[in-house]
Amino acid sequence: MDRSPELRELMLRFYKALSDGDSSFIDSHFSVADAARGVGTDPEEWWQGARVAGAWKEQLQMMGGAMPLVPGDPEAYSEGTVGWAADRPTLQLQGGTVAVRLTAVLHREDDDWKFVQMHGSLGVPNEEPAG
Repeated sequence: MDRSPELRELMLRFYKALSDGDSSFIDSHFSVADAARGVGTDPEEWWQGARVAGAWKEQLQMMGGAMPLVPGDPEAYSEGTVGWAADRPTLQLQGGTVAVRLTAVLHREDDDWKFVQMHGSLGVPNEEPAG
């Protein structure tokens, strides 16, 4: 696998689209294939197929039309028609900031990169779930 400036830039464009409330980016860059998956921070957030893009658009609406994400330092790699990206962006909320961990798998479909898997999580110390 080689570093992919193209996929890194796509992640940065994704953050800008969320911050600007641009749901057309989601329509253009998320796969609707049955194999697509999305996993959010809530235990109930597990989506597949076209529902992944729908969930992102719903979350944009729930946040008032924008999801202000500040990039960390995204890294991205690709090989052939498959690539992945990982980052630690910061979600800017009125009450403060939230550190997020985000990974994505992308696949080239019809000459465009599409997100086929995305997983967002909030880091918690190992002691919390273990008690």
